[in-house]
Amino acid sequence: MRPATWRGCRATLAVAILGGIWGCHRAPLPETGSYAERLYVERCGGCHAAYNPRSMTAAMWQVQVQAMEPRIAQTGRPLSLDERRAIVDYLTRNAGG
Repeated sequence: MRPATWRGCRATLAVAILGGIWGCHRAPLPETGSYAERLYVERCGGCHAAYNPRSMTAAMWQVQVQAMEPRIAQTGRPLSLDERRAIVDYLTRNAGG
């Protein structure tokens, strides 16, 4: 097998293995069962998978929540100030470094 082809095979294999690991054994979210975690999963996870807060920094979450608010509003149920605060606080408390 040529070196370039072998590199492509290794990359494909790595993606398949990691996809299987992450897809089947997703780690639980922090503060499982808390009001903030449930609200985050309900409001943000209703349209896409609820990402682990550790996947972004606190500053990145601030930007991300702000960017998503127009889409959330399109569902006909915009975030209230209390919901927004609870979600941002949850994400910030549990954000990655």
